[in-house]
Amino acid sequence: MGLSGCQVMSPRQTDVTYNAADGVPIDLGDVQLRDIVVVADKDGGPGTLVGAANNEGDKPVTVRVAPAGSSKAAEFEVPANSGLAISKDTKVELTDFQGAPGGMVSLQAQTDASGASGEIQVPVVAAEGYYADYAPAGVAPASPSASATS
Repeated sequence: MGLSGCQVMSPRQTDVTYNAADGVPIDLGDVQLRDIVVVADKDGGPGTLVGAANNEGDKPVTVRVAPAGSSKAAEFEVPANSGLAISKDTKVELTDFQGAPGGMVSLQAQTDASGASGEIQVPVVAAEGYYADYAPAGVAPASPSASATS
């Protein structure tokens, strides 16, 4: 009986750390932002910040996010010892935003509690599929195109 050794020298994929999501993470002291994306319709239009935020601290924390180089920040509050889905109940909109779906944009994030801050490259996605509910104000979500067979 012969045995195959072709996997002996191959790395295990489970040993490789990666983000199993569309978006990107950033840690800001006690606050962690995960799966961060911006939902936008076009370059130069408004964008909606989407993702998750978790606060491991004992006090609520306000997070400010702005396109890099912009003074127009959007803010949201993350409750103490809790988490939230960003833009689930109230949309967090970036108004001074330059980035089209399929591209990347630099965002600056900062907390009020510790002053922790960081800059991240965030993917820009279209308002379609599971992001359709996050279309920026005044933008209609993309509708599926009719197929040639219908």
